[in-house]
Amino acid sequence: MLNIVALGVLVWCVVFMLNRRHKVPEGQVVNDPLTTGEKISVWIMGLANPLISDIILYYGWKKKLPIKAKQANRISIWAFVIIVVLVILYVVLGGGQQ
Repeated sequence: MLNIVALGVLVWCVVFMLNRRHKVPEGQVVNDPLTTGEKISVWIMGLANPLISDIILYYGWKKKLPIKAKQANRISIWAFVIIVVLVILYVVLGGGQQ
């Protein structure tokens, strides 16, 4: 099940990144921020797998969409922090004990 989620996030992230990047004409840079819908998508991808989404979005966008790349990177970092805090709480509260 976990492999299917990781693969789904990978495919969704690549398609999402390419879709946004191909809208920018060759040789141009667009400094628009993420839209609300894009932020929601990046948060979902980040919570599903922050490392994959961060790498794909940041390096896929950093030349043509630098502001969106930085915002996506920040969201992925926050998603990673949230996941770590939730795992620590789960372990501390005894959720992992039999």
